[in-house]
Amino acid sequence: MKILVKIGSSLISDGPRVRFPWLAQKVWEIAALAGEGHRFLIVSSGAVAAGMELQGITVRPVDITELQLLSGIGQVRLMTYYKDLFREWSIPVAQVLLTHHNFASDRERSTVTQIIHAYLRDGVIPIVNENDMVDKEEFDYQKSFSDNDILAALVGASLGVDLAILLTDVDGLYATDPKKGESVALISEVPRVTEEIEAMASAEGNALGLGGMRSKVVAARRLTEAGVPTLIASGEYALCDVISRRSPATSFLAQGSHRSS
Repeated sequence: MKILVKIGSSLISDGPRVRFPWLAQKVWEIAALAGEGHRFLIVSSGAVAAGMELQGITVRPVDITELQLLSGIGQVRLMTYYKDLFREWSIPVAQVLLTHHNFASDRERSTVTQIIHAYLRDGVIPIVNENDMVDKEEFDYQKSFSDNDILAALVGASLGVDLAILLTDVDGLYATDPKKGESVALISEVPRVTEEIEAMASAEGNALGLGGMRSKVVAARRLTEAGVPTLIASGEYALCDVISRRSPATSFLAQGSHRSS
């Protein structure tokens, strides 16, 4: 299978630093599945947190330019982590930095997909992230990739992946926010994303990210409308268990066959 894994800020960062042991475990899981013949691309947040880690900053800045500078510094560190961890499994990685402009025309979208397809064909794992250095709109909260959820949807739909996994810090979609202490049941399957389903999702994100469950549900809608089955699952479970549904998750069913989105 061709599998997209999206890793958000709430998982890859622990305050102003990268959760290196967690990331190393995820890389091991992906490498093991790649050894079974699956092809992976990763949409990863974490550049700002890595920049804060390097600079010794403990509180996320609000100034947009400062955030862009931290992202540029941190992206190098983040890619170094991925490169070194995957190198232990003899798997090369490639950095792919994108903005929403790369999907504004068929020509640009085609170029992006051709490049990523070529990496996958050659056994390279693309590490995709928002190009914050040239696109400040993520920090402006306008046309935002929402902690890379919408970026993951655009990439996954354009490439026609076989499965998209949006990892987060809860088990999946609940009717109400489980973090508020309420006892609510996990929604295990969503045949189609409706307005009612979107209304169930909280728009709140963590201190370092811009996303929340709402952006993940919107991303799942885009993916499934393009024919890509999608899982929202906790990043604390093993990927093999998430894929085989041995661990809790919310499954969003694909609507029809693959098509470019």
